[in-house]
Amino acid sequence: MKRVKLSYVFAFLTWGLLGSATAAKQPNFIFILADDMPWYGTAVQMEEGVKVSAGQTRQTPVIDQLAKDGMIFSRAFAPAGMCAPSRCSIQTGMSAARTRFSGNGNFGTTSREVTYGGRRSKGKLVLEPQPIGSLDSKQDTIAEYLKPLGYATAHVGKWHIYGGGPAKHGYDVHDGETSNEDGNSKDPTDPKHIFSMTRKAIGFMETQAKAGKPFYLQVSHYAEHNAVQCLPETAAQCLKLKGIRDIESNGLRKRVAERTAMVLDMDRSIGTLLKKLNELGLRDNTYVVFMSDNGHHRDTGAKKFLRGNKWWLWEGGIRVPMIVAGPGIKSGSRCDVNVVGYDFLPTFVDLAGGSVEKLRDIDGVTITSLLKGKGDRELAKRFLYFHYPHHRNTAPHSVVLQGDYKFFRFYEKPDSHYLYNLKYSIGEKENIAPQNKALVTRLAAEMDRYHKAVKACLPKPNPDAAIGYVPFDPDKTWE
Repeated sequence: MKRVKLSYVFAFLTWGLLGSATAAKQPNFIFILADDMPWYGTAVQMEEGVKVSAGQTRQTPVIDQLAKDGMIFSRAFAPAGMCAPSRCSIQTGMSAARTRFSGNGNFGTTSREVTYGGRRSKGKLVLEPQPIGSLDSKQDTIAEYLKPLGYATAHVGKWHIYGGGPAKHGYDVHDGETSNEDGNSKDPTDPKHIFSMTRKAIGFMETQAKAGKPFYLQVSHYAEHNAVQCLPETAAQCLKLKGIRDIESNGLRKRVAERTAMVLDMDRSIGTLLKKLNELGLRDNTYVVFMSDNGHHRDTGAKKFLRGNKWWLWEGGIRVPMIVAGPGIKSGSRCDVNVVGYDFLPTFVDLAGGSVEKLRDIDGVTITSLLKGKGDRELAKRFLYFHYPHHRNTAPHSVVLQGDYKFFRFYEKPDSHYLYNLKYSIGEKENIAPQNKALVTRLAAEMDRYHKAVKACLPKPNPDAAIGYVPFDPDKTWE
């Protein structure tokens, strides 16, 4: 049986004492999660005045309007550089090191040859740790924290964190234990299940509106993860866009148009959802969040300027678009404080009237003060933790981020140090570690302290490392 947290008991007591008057005041939450969308994956400039922080070929009028209605976060980070561990962290409010779910699947260290999707790590300098590879039943989710506060809960679309699916983790309405493959629709009128997901989400909202019950609704889109699917008429429309029309290569032009169309189809479906929210009279009491589960590099008409890609903890893998609109959030506002996907659990609990202080063993913090437009020194100087000790498409590495400073540890180069100032080098090309030895020592010590505290899964030296094997070198390779 799953443990019952003290915060649950507190929530039930609070709910009973405050009665139905409090229920009427509780906000609703709609969390829209895109899949594999880069920081510049919408038409919204994520950083004011930085043209390349918006996709030059992207058409996202609904998301554009959401940004005008709410707050844009220029320094929003996914908890991980790939889908599953990021989604697990979002659900639990924990970093990938604390969840012990840092990579997809359960890959052991008992063998000195580890395989990831056909890619072998034989001969590498370090053996990969054994992550849990699933959402742990002992780790409570957003839904499990909100339900005792009186909320109905739904998770529509991509789950991809195993653990028996949403039903076993507090969700009343869901699509089951879905993964990437489930997103590839066989219905040409419903690419990536964009429109059927929206219909299901609307049905859930209508039910809760009729019952007068606050709700948490997560719409986890399969777009823009491969394979690319879109409505033919939307693709035809996108082929006529100037930025796409001018692409010389027929093949590239077609690919960019179809990916642009997939995102535009998703944007339109979000518009349908928000229109229904307005019709139900719930918009003024609903927080709407748009975010991506991880970064990626997509051809959106802009030259690649963020280092890395999906899987990596470079900015290209973890800096993502994030917009929040809702009660008390100033229209057209911006925030440049570091925030991360695992902040949403405590934020939702806080906004729902729960006790954030009662939450235990989480890394996220409530960002309510930021949403209200207030400065917060503690938030500005806190540490964020990222952990990917795997070889799949990367070199095993971890990151600690504080303010502008981002410290990397590459486990195959234990005696080397990498430090970047994101304010002056968002492309992470200039390693300033040699000039900042005291700062490197402090951040390295913080990483060690944190990993020990959460019992992080760490790589171990490989006694069978291949002679002559050359590990990834951040100084020479701009991944």
